Amino acid sequence: MVALTNYAEMVATAVKEKIDVIVSGAGLPLDLPSYLEEGSETAIIPVVSSLKSATVIFKRWFGRYRYVPDGFVVEGPKAGGHLGYRVEEIFSEESSLEKTLPEIRKFVDRVKLDTGKNIPVIAAGGIFDRDDVERVFKLGASAVQVGTAFVATEECDADYRFKQAFVDARSEDVTIIKSPVGMPGRAIRNKFIEDVENGKRKPFKCAYQCIKTCNYKEAPYCIAEALLNACKGDLENGFAFCGSEVHRISGVTTVKKVIDRLFGERR
Repeated sequence: MVALTNYAEMVATAVKEKIDVIVSGAGLPLDLPSYLEEGSETAIIPVVSSLKSATVIFKRWFGRYRYVPDGFVVEGPKAGGHLGYRVEEIFSEESSLEKTLPEIRKFVDRVKLDTGKNIPVIAAGGIFDRDDVERVFKLGASAVQVGTAFVATEECDADYRFKQAFVDARSEDVTIIKSPVGMPGRAIRNKFIEDVENGKRKPFKCAYQCIKTCNYKEAPYCIAEALLNACKGDLENGFAFCGSEVHRISGVTTVKKVIDRLFGERR
């Protein structure tokens, strides 16, 4: 996350430890190539939400570092958690993967002609089953990034109450919140969120100072603490981020079954 206060340290450590891939979002990672060491094999992939952001990153990376991105994660407005859109853009067709993916596909194809490097386009946001995968592949994606569908699995190490929140969620329970970090986010509505919306401040001490854009002196609650509490099962003092398709989860399953639902043969 570019917005992390210790972003530079995290990236430098990942490169030093020869991590395979760094996927970087929550801001434009304009200088990410500068952290790569000579001979480094760590791939660097920015998260983008529009053709404009992909173009800006490519021009910066190639112009300053002669580096072509190793991929683009194109995160659409149906994704969970913090979103790279203004609130009014989230439900606009102009922001949809249906519009953005083909644009970025054409862009990376032109880049390949100029540089000789293939740039995978990884679609993210609202992907739940094989139909969704096939749909984004037809739009130009070469891979998918999936998060929400894997929460309600036996292998997920979150508390069972956190998983159950995903199982119980209905489409009308999904809401867009205003996060203390200054971005909108998609989450499962609960009493914690309702209390915040009603102006009830959640007392806290800033233990992390983790996000550059968070004004913790005026924030109604600590986003890091709220998310961590929820993951531990304390949903009275936190909430769960989720993707738009959370209502399609019908129970706790296994990672294998999720993969089969995404890529397996039709029955």
